[in-house]
Amino acid sequence: MASFKTSDGINLNYEINGEGKTIVFIHGWTADKTSFDYQMNKLSKDFKVLTYDLRGHGNSDRPDQGLTMNRFAVDLEELMEFLDLKDVSLVGWSMGASIIFEYIKTYGVSRLASVSIVDMTPKLLNDDEWKLGLYHGQFTTEDTFKALTDMSNSWMSFAKPFVKIAVPYLKDEELESIHKAMNTNTPHVMYSMWIAMSANDYRDVLEDITVPTYIIYGDKSTLYSKDTAYYMHSKIPNSKVIPFENCTHFLVIENPEKLSNVVAEIASL
Repeated sequence: MASFKTSDGINLNYEINGEGKTIVFIHGWTADKTSFDYQMNKLSKDFKVLTYDLRGHGNSDRPDQGLTMNRFAVDLEELMEFLDLKDVSLVGWSMGASIIFEYIKTYGVSRLASVSIVDMTPKLLNDDEWKLGLYHGQFTTEDTFKALTDMSNSWMSFAKPFVKIAVPYLKDEELESIHKAMNTNTPHVMYSMWIAMSANDYRDVLEDITVPTYIIYGDKSTLYSKDTAYYMHSKIPNSKVIPFENCTHFLVIENPEKLSNVVAEIASL
């Protein structure tokens, strides 16, 4: 493992292995780079693979500042510039996909060869005219204020029911290890990034994703729907929808072999 210092002084923990075309994996909210350990081990045999802990997550610094989508996109650009990475295949899971949207909004696609969006929406909050956000169209601005209140009162009072919704098939004893991992997060980072996700609407960015794009979704996902994936497909010019059968939002862990194969396929284009 190695560390990189951003322009505002934050240390980001990263790992890079292998040679060849470059794949960069971006993990989701509450997670860390170990989400992609399987892909690192498998794909670094044929590709150069980078994983890293977002600021506020994992073993990266957990600051009070820079907890915005724009700063996360800047961090990504600075890290890729530091490592001199070009023609990159970006893979973003959940909030990691939002970071890709923000990155393209800010920097365009000149550094990118392809994009993979893993079970995410371009707009989290639902309203009268948008029903393809969180919880299959059922999560509104009022709901996000309640969620933020719960997080502020007690982080785990939100985290436990959230995990139960996201992975409904797990039994209580199986949830204990996930709860333990969730409890290692820093609460102010979590609600700051929830605000960041809630505040952004990336629908107008989709048409600017002109590199080959795979839109991946879990067909059992309780967070985002098949319709969300096909909406993005209709807006992203060179895109393909790939369902993961019998998988939830946690498809990265539920079917890591398929994800590795799909990412290898698009990175080889």
